[in-house]
Amino acid sequence: MSQENVEVVRRFIEKYGDAPSDLQGLAADFFEPDADYYPVQKFPEAQPCHGVEEIARFQVDYRDAWDRYKMEVNELIPVSDDRVLAHSTIRAEGRESGVKLDGDLYQCVWLRHGRFMRWEDHLSLKGALRALGLSGETLEAAGLRE
Repeated sequence: MSQENVEVVRRFIEKYGDAPSDLQGLAADFFEPDADYYPVQKFPEAQPCHGVEEIARFQVDYRDAWDRYKMEVNELIPVSDDRVLAHSTIRAEGRESGVKLDGDLYQCVWLRHGRFMRWEDHLSLKGALRALGLSGETLEAAGLRE
């Protein structure tokens, strides 16, 4: 099941990263109805979202703030049968501010029956590992890589 979940996460990030016009539909296709989403805490508008409607609404507002937005998958690591760690890169430019964003994002994903039940975004690998219940500051120290 872990490799299947890795592929589900890959498909979602690729679709999301290509700026879909229907974020509502994308959320409904991938998230459980009672799912939770925790965006990066350092973003000013970030707040936990519960349920597909709140998740989709946050994503629409978030994406509307960016004129150009691209998310690319760097690596996907199965943590267990129901958890995946994704490392992505975001490149974006603010619609009104012109602020450029170019950096890493670590996504912790918990799945149930091939759908997301919890998703957390983190700016550091250490924070993502901690969220997944792993110790260490590197993939090697957490036992995810030799």
